[in-house]
Amino acid sequence: MSYSNDADKDFIAAAMPAFISEAREQIESIETLLLELEEQPDNRELLDSLFRCAHTVKGSAGIFGLNRVVDFTHHVETLLDKMRDGDIALTPDISSLLLQCNDQIKFLVDTAADEDADTDEQRNARADLIRQLRVLSEDAVSAVGAVGGVAPGGGVSDVAAESGGLKIWKISARFGTETFRNGMDPLSIARYLAGMGRVADMRCGVDAVPTLVNLNPENCYLSFSMDLETTASREDIEGAFSFVIDDCELDVVAPETEGQKLARAIEAMPETPRLGDLLVQVGAVSQVKLDQVLSTQQQSPGMPTVAKARIGDLLEAQAGVPPEAVAAALGKQQKMRDNAPSEERYIRVQADRLDAVINLLGELVIAGAGANLLARETHQVALIEANLHMNSLIEEIRNGTLALRMVPVGETFSRFRRVVRDTASSLGKEVNFEIVGGDAELDKSMVEKIADPLMHLVRNSLDHGLEPPQERLAAGKPATGKLVLSAKHETGAILIRIEDDGRGINRERVLQRAWNRGLVEQGVVPSDDAINMLIFEPGFSTAEQITNLSGRGVGMDVVRRNIEALRGTLRLNSNPGRGLQVDIRLPLTLAIIDGFMVGVGKSKFVLPLESVVEVIEAADANTKVDASGRHCLELRGQVLPVVRLRSLYSVESSLPDRVSVVVVNSTRGKYGIEVEVLMGQQQTVIKPLGRLFKTLRGISGSSILGSGEVALILDVGSLGDLVTGVGAVTA
Repeated sequence: MSYSNDADKDFIAAAMPAFISEAREQIESIETLLLELEEQPDNRELLDSLFRCAHTVKGSAGIFGLNRVVDFTHHVETLLDKMRDGDIALTPDISSLLLQCNDQIKFLVDTAADEDADTDEQRNARADLIRQLRVLSEDAVSAVGAVGGVAPGGGVSDVAAESGGLKIWKISARFGTETFRNGMDPLSIARYLAGMGRVADMRCGVDAVPTLVNLNPENCYLSFSMDLETTASREDIEGAFSFVIDDCELDVVAPETEGQKLARAIEAMPETPRLGDLLVQVGAVSQVKLDQVLSTQQQSPGMPTVAKARIGDLLEAQAGVPPEAVAAALGKQQKMRDNAPSEERYIRVQADRLDAVINLLGELVIAGAGANLLARETHQVALIEANLHMNSLIEEIRNGTLALRMVPVGETFSRFRRVVRDTASSLGKEVNFEIVGGDAELDKSMVEKIADPLMHLVRNSLDHGLEPPQERLAAGKPATGKLVLSAKHETGAILIRIEDDGRGINRERVLQRAWNRGLVEQGVVPSDDAINMLIFEPGFSTAEQITNLSGRGVGMDVVRRNIEALRGTLRLNSNPGRGLQVDIRLPLTLAIIDGFMVGVGKSKFVLPLESVVEVIEAADANTKVDASGRHCLELRGQVLPVVRLRSLYSVESSLPDRVSVVVVNSTRGKYGIEVEVLMGQQQTVIKPLGRLFKTLRGISGSSILGSGEVALILDVGSLGDLVTGVGAVTA
């Protein structure tokens, strides 16, 4: 398929981003389905989904005249069709081949607008893949060329058997006024349809075109209808409209029997309670004949209550009503009884637009706080209540809007199946990869930023953690290693865990390397946790030799920096000889949180509300200093470490007679934060800190209050590290 005029070229340029985005989603699905099919080779549903994904990519590419994508994907589709027919069984080698083919499809899609990127090396690789596909397909269709294009509609014959030979489809399409603005061209779709077979009749509808005075040249007023003789299926034809389906009234009708016409008419009817009325209204039976059948039914002995299906049987036998019409009428009644809700609808929204809404929502929260503050100063009850109601609505809007950005982390986790498969294969290791809790949701911006750190940690477990089969058997372990990637919610945060049953961290080797590099003073032996965390130091590596996976000492320090930039925390739990557990805790969102505001002197601080356990009153008489110089107090028979913000950040303040301690939860356990003023719960819009404050420990961000003041948001995790550190916090 080729485009010869400027209008067609403009159509491609405008709509290409949408095609590439949707094609990439299908390509990701193909990879996921292939990896799942390896574990369940007899799952027909997975195989059918795999075929549909490949078919969708090919059909969409055909609309845009991307012959390289159409040609290559056609060969993949042919092999998948043979697998669906049971002629070919999935083997590890075939799975590897299909994964390589999927990589090639991704390359062709990514370089769709740049033919120069298709080098001789790529063409040769593609030709070799096509050769392997054709060898596997016993009676595959002959290719036009190893890497060349195909004629329009050249990939339709493979569905002839499915669609039952040539049919004349009646297609009618009325396009919305926004079609041109969305980068779509009805003429290009008509041309693509013509490539599927023979157009027996074609009519252009111009009834919606206004007078010249009222005509807007940017609006689309067109419609067309055609009779298309083709072997293609309904799905193939509807696929040609996939990019305009939300802005197009489409009707695809196959040649019908009389019974099928009646069934379609019944489906289109409004809700009607009686079976006979349905059939009378569409002309399947006359009212006189219906009355006769009902009279016969009432005279049937021993049948005081007859099911509606019995009436249908009588209508078929005595009135000659087609079975399809009766079945459709019964189906219509079943829908009425079930009162089934309509299918969920989705709308695709650009991420930057949603980010703009989130930013405006943050400003609205700040403005609402300011209005509430002013209302309280007036002491007018009605005004205060109105502002409280407005803030309640703002909170509901906030929760609903933030939920729009929440996506399951399982989508990101699934990408690692291919990484684990290929990496384990290259290392000669056998790995059983499990995903747990993939339905846990996280802010989309967080998901995108956490993917790279997770990739490093997964590779590290495969390379350094899991042993080769022979070594595992010698250690009394199964030959196949276990790698688990899990996620779950924990009090306003999400815990992502990477766990393996490999060697664990060799602390002696890590400590020796740290001594040699001067990271730890010679002879000093830190705690086990501190030794474990040394692997995240820049340039640190225990690998004996450099490989394509590790050994250069880069990667793990980037992991820690990226996670800390997301206000997250890292913790390692190593059991030498038994495995390693890496815990990553991240906030659910980077935008707006529920906070608990406190004051020290003239400074204001915000704590994440989900981390606050309780608030207690404490005086200096109750606060003690332990041998390490840390403040602490007794709470219900237990010693509670306490951090004094006044001392930690050198806040100018005259210590009042009575102070409060906010008890919070962290990964290190409970500890207290001594404050002077409690200001209560408040929606907090998180603003990033400037470069000057990047190294400020215990602070994760800032927020603008309704009064215009700036409050600092405390990082409960890093503060917990400070308060439990030796001599970290003193008066």
